[in-house]
Amino acid sequence: MQTVLFDAIPPEEPNSKIVVQHNALVNARFDLSTVEMRLFMAMLSRIGRDDNEFREMCIPLTEIVALSGRRPSSKDYQQVAGMCDQLVSRILHIERPTLSQRKERRTMAPDFDKIPLMAYAKYRGEEGALRVRFNDEVMPYLLQLQRNFTKAQVVQLLKLKSPHSYRIYWLLKEYSTFGNRVMGVDELKGLLNLDGQYKQFPLFRLRVLDRAQEELSRTDLPFEYELIRQGKSVAQIRFLFKQIPLSTEAVLPPLSGWQEVLYQVGLAPSSLATILELVEQGKIVPDYVLFVVKAQREKHRLGKVKSLAGSVFTAITKRHLVAEYQQLQERRQQRPGVVEKGNDPIRFRLEELQPVYQTLVEKKKTADATFEEHVQRVYLDQGFTLIENAEGQQWVVKQ
Repeated sequence: MQTVLFDAIPPEEPNSKIVVQHNALVNARFDLSTVEMRLFMAMLSRIGRDDNEFREMCIPLTEIVALSGRRPSSKDYQQVAGMCDQLVSRILHIERPTLSQRKERRTMAPDFDKIPLMAYAKYRGEEGALRVRFNDEVMPYLLQLQRNFTKAQVVQLLKLKSPHSYRIYWLLKEYSTFGNRVMGVDELKGLLNLDGQYKQFPLFRLRVLDRAQEELSRTDLPFEYELIRQGKSVAQIRFLFKQIPLSTEAVLPPLSGWQEVLYQVGLAPSSLATILELVEQGKIVPDYVLFVVKAQREKHRLGKVKSLAGSVFTAITKRHLVAEYQQLQERRQQRPGVVEKGNDPIRFRLEELQPVYQTLVEKKKTADATFEEHVQRVYLDQGFTLIENAEGQQWVVKQ
């Protein structure tokens, strides 16, 4: 059994120290022990806001061990020295948001970039320290972050002992502006590198969920959770925690245009930022975004997809509908005598907008006192028109 080295919080650790990770790294698949997590955190705390490259870091062993105020023992030194061999072999599995140009139908399995975390890790017994350096391939996920990142206080992370609790803390912190996060059981196991383990859910609940709940109860992110069943099996977990307002440095929800459409679909700020990056890089166009939203809304209405936000994000970033979109563009060009406006109408059924408004009210993200005020401000004032079709259904439409 691995020795647990971290029973105390170093008294010298400043409460105000902030560490930052790109959300792609927050949601990456990797496996670090408790000792390695503490080292990883110590390295994160040494990254400066203006750093544009990685440098070698000297991490005192006392900072890694932190044993209730006593000096490290020889056993502690041996454990940390042996950790170096394992640490340099640790691989990050980061889901790739870049777009495939292939037109054939994709499988459901995500694509991952496999990146070594460390360039090297050397133990220096005479210094009582580790000399370590991040791999340069990790730079986009730790340096010069402008958007799509999550912040945490070191003093909060130091309260966590289990590496699974550490990962769950970051996963929930990413969604702190919403106050909840729903994750599939298999998805969460994958992120925690527990594929194929804890086949009996009660054991997973006891050793991972309940332990994380107990440890996070001592941090600024205590949580409750609900089990969502599919038949007799638990399929998803809904984490519930205190909602934290967006800071001025966070990605704010867009208020108009195609970004407003994505916000109304329910995409998280991190997902919105990812799509914004792809648009700014010229890898997708806003018209494709609107096309995807329209198509996925119809599939969601027919019960073909369960999560509208998830299906929209996946279809946009993975280009699942690019062939259909290109066919639409070709049909537009072939229409004789038609002046091309560039976009199909954006349409929402009025009854579908009601639950969106209720969600915004519950999360205190709207100042509109009534649903009618919400429709007026968000849609009608932005150029949408309220119409009723022959079947008596009401729509808000923008040409």
